[in-house]
Amino acid sequence: MKFTLFTRFALPLFASVLSIGFAQAEPASGAEEKKKPLIGKKPMVKVKHTKLYKNSHIITHRGEHAIIPKRSILFLPQSLKSRVVEKPKGKFVLWPFFKQRNQDWIWTYEVTLDQAKGKAPLPKGKLKQFENLNRVVVALFRGNPVSVMTPAKSDGQGEKDKEQK
Repeated sequence: MKFTLFTRFALPLFASVLSIGFAQAEPASGAEEKKKPLIGKKPMVKVKHTKLYKNSHIITHRGEHAIIPKRSILFLPQSLKSRVVEKPKGKFVLWPFFKQRNQDWIWTYEVTLDQAKGKAPLPKGKLKQFENLNRVVVALFRGNPVSVMTPAKSDGQGEKDKEQK
């Protein structure tokens, strides 16, 4: 009996592929018993959930609201204070869309990483320029809203202030 090349190699390979497929399709015996939920077990790590709205400024207008990080508003004129609220109102919209729809009263200012960290101050006179705009000024880093920390005083006054508190 002569065996061709096909029957020597392809047939055993085909049979092994089929057997592997059937082995994976059938559940192992006792698999249902292993899926029981763990009742009465305490988690090893306790995760503290923080609320996103609690750590954000909520800006609202025209039945929509967006959130930006706390301390990202560099200037808020008195006439627009009603647009920054404590509780969300209306439909949630992502920041880029909200900013685009409200360009008439929102202004953005790109800050450096050192300015955001509080290592470097904003340029002198910049806040005075923001007052003249009469718009809400939001700090951005690489196009995204970012918190801006107040710079520490370099002459040692910052440490004296901390001791007094």
